[in-house]
Amino acid sequence: MKKIVIIFFISWGLSQQIQFIPFDWSGQFGYVNKNGAIMWNQDWQSGRLLFDGTWSVYPKMYGNEIEKGFINQSPDTSNFDSSLVKSYFKYDQGDYSLDRFSLGTNYTGNGRQIHFHAFKRSFYGAYGQYNNQSNQPIQQSYLGSYESQKGKEHAGISVGHFNTYSGIADSTARGLIDNRITAINTFWNQSFGQINSKVNFDQFIQRYVASHTLSSYTGVRYLTRSRIIGELYWKDNFTIGAEKNMRSTRMDTLIIADWNRLYIKDQLSLFDIELGVTSLNDHRKPDYNIGMNYQLKSFLINVGIEQLVKPIHPYYLFQNYSENNDLISVTSNYHAGIDWDGELSNASIIFSHLTDNNDYWDIIIPESATFKAEHSQLNINYQTSMIPFIDYEINYATRNTGNIYGGGIGSFLNYNIKSRLSLFDGFMLVDLKLGVDRYFNRLNNSIIHPIEVVPMTVYTEDKLNDISLINGTITAYVSTFTIKYEWLNIKEMILAYIGSDEDNYFEIHPEMPLLGRQTSLSVEWDFLD
Repeated sequence: MKKIVIIFFISWGLSQQIQFIPFDWSGQFGYVNKNGAIMWNQDWQSGRLLFDGTWSVYPKMYGNEIEKGFINQSPDTSNFDSSLVKSYFKYDQGDYSLDRFSLGTNYTGNGRQIHFHAFKRSFYGAYGQYNNQSNQPIQQSYLGSYESQKGKEHAGISVGHFNTYSGIADSTARGLIDNRITAINTFWNQSFGQINSKVNFDQFIQRYVASHTLSSYTGVRYLTRSRIIGELYWKDNFTIGAEKNMRSTRMDTLIIADWNRLYIKDQLSLFDIELGVTSLNDHRKPDYNIGMNYQLKSFLINVGIEQLVKPIHPYYLFQNYSENNDLISVTSNYHAGIDWDGELSNASIIFSHLTDNNDYWDIIIPESATFKAEHSQLNINYQTSMIPFIDYEINYATRNTGNIYGGGIGSFLNYNIKSRLSLFDGFMLVDLKLGVDRYFNRLNNSIIHPIEVVPMTVYTEDKLNDISLINGTITAYVSTFTIKYEWLNIKEMILAYIGSDEDNYFEIHPEMPLLGRQTSLSVEWDFLD
């Protein structure tokens, strides 16, 4: 039974749960809840491209291909077995001048693979908050890659350019974000009998301008990031690797972070083990990622523990944070889960816990004695197709709210039903989806900073109203042609239609406009040769 996606894409895997929390329905701004905690100051990848997580934390902003590459991270897999050309385009149009268009083509043959993708988004927003006073789309993304495999050599290059020129809500006047990113990856793999080598080079360049009252800096910010990885690994999966990173950020002053990492990886029976040491200046910290998977009949048991070591966010250094303190940020987390797979049903339960005890929180957040950087989440998922012609799914998550990682959302409950119809002797398939999302136990205490992209404490401990949303989609498939109509927040549409004084607008972020309804029509067509 396929997972159902209504508003926020949710991947309920045992080792990683990803949830996109939007500030608008177009995908322009928002944040990611990863393993129950806000994802920030953390590198992430889409395909082979590296994204520095200093000021870029929302993969959905850059289009559908970057989003899919972030969710399904398998950058080292390439298929050269067939010779063909695949192309596609997708076009969405909806309320408030929503206009999204993406196209792509992929050629495979003669040991080569060439890929190109382009995406653009236009959207005014319900309050005109994204209007940039020009005809330029608020987001443009372009990707190109070339790979070649000959004998025991495999090499390639990928380039991505991302241009954001978007209005953004401000308390005094409409703000403006001008954000330009270029990401480049080159790699070379070579086999020598039982030994394989891998060299990977990443470059990430960003020019970021934010005209907004929440911005701590009014000028142009520059970020340059490079990463080199070298690995030697044996066919029994034992790996030795070294990684060198350099990041420079310039505002009024230049801050350079230069850190290195040595590590080993191995697979021992049920265990996947990665052990390393990260060094920054004269500081060294161990890092590790240890996971276990055990299959017991129809149950899969998964546990893992991880310690992530990285430089602290440049924002805190620009805020006159003392360099006498340890400049390395250390976070640790563990998770445990059980997945049951039956004939017509499956279920999972996952618990994850994150700890961040870095000293700089005592300086940045004076009330940190009561405002903890420690976070837990419990996820429960159940899916069944026992009811004839209907698939049913329920997701429940509960997490801490009194900390900087929770985002102020205490509990999430989602119901989905789906039915598939076969029409015209099976030449047309129609999917009907209806979902209910509820967000409750919400506090107005912490959220991601929309400009500086760090956790921020917000105003008060006041409770926020619960959110209840009804959403639906109708999708028709004819061969490789797909047309979809989507309704988000149906209750608000009904209230507006009957002219009620009541509405179903709701707040996700105290600095962003209320979210209401959205309808959109999507057309997608895939071509072969």
